[in-house]
Amino acid sequence: MKYNAWLEDSNFLLKMDFKDKYYLEVLLHKVAAFLKNTPIPIIATWDNKFKSIYFKVWDNKKFFSVDVNVSYPDMITLIKRWTKQFYPSYEVIVRKEIEYTEEEILTELVGEKKMDLNDALLARKNIEYTEIGVIEKVFIARDEFILNVNGIDELRMSGTIKNPTPLSEFMENIRNLKQNDLIKNYIVENSRLVTIIQSTNSIPISYSGKQMINFFKINFTDKKDYELKQIDEFNFTWDNFLICFNSKTLRDDCLTIYRQKMAKVNV
Repeated sequence: MKYNAWLEDSNFLLKMDFKDKYYLEVLLHKVAAFLKNTPIPIIATWDNKFKSIYFKVWDNKKFFSVDVNVSYPDMITLIKRWTKQFYPSYEVIVRKEIEYTEEEILTELVGEKKMDLNDALLARKNIEYTEIGVIEKVFIARDEFILNVNGIDELRMSGTIKNPTPLSEFMENIRNLKQNDLIKNYIVENSRLVTIIQSTNSIPISYSGKQMINFFKINFTDKKDYELKQIDEFNFTWDNFLICFNSKTLRDDCLTIYRQKMAKVNV
């Protein structure tokens, strides 16, 4: 059997010792779909004794216990949070020249520095910031991949018009690079932007019981910088999550978890 094929093998599922096989079947299909698009090879195996999925990335291993009280998306979040550290990535300091904003021109340049308006309109300023890029998904059949740059997803195609390059070759080359600047330069010089992916859609969350409790525990790491805003008695927004509670007790318990975690962050 090809590695990871067991995830979608119904005969293998029948032999697995797990109480809720309906949950397990869907979870395994979600994991299989996730692994098909990762930018690095990841091998998954099943541990029947501990009811866990083991993941291996080169010589690194980690297991995730299968728990019906964790939703499918949250399980994928946990898996990705670990595997992402091995994805091709770079971190560089970017220095660039940009225009002043209208407010800066009027208040700072013309107002404070008494600069002539025409000169102020032509003035530029130098800025410096850290750019972090991570290749998060690959689509081998289309020779396309997703590069996340400081939280913004770019859909890119491997190769250039003058030098077409299959994505498999592109990824093999980039995995051999170790220096941050070389990785970034290789991506820029050997791929082209297709589109910026807009992720403005809200994600509805309406889990019951422990799945909602675990949702808050798991996603707090990624969402702690976003305010949990109340819309009405049972509905809240949390960045792109639209959360709907089905009971007052569950709502209050989740809010308690959120406040306790925020208190630790703000210490």
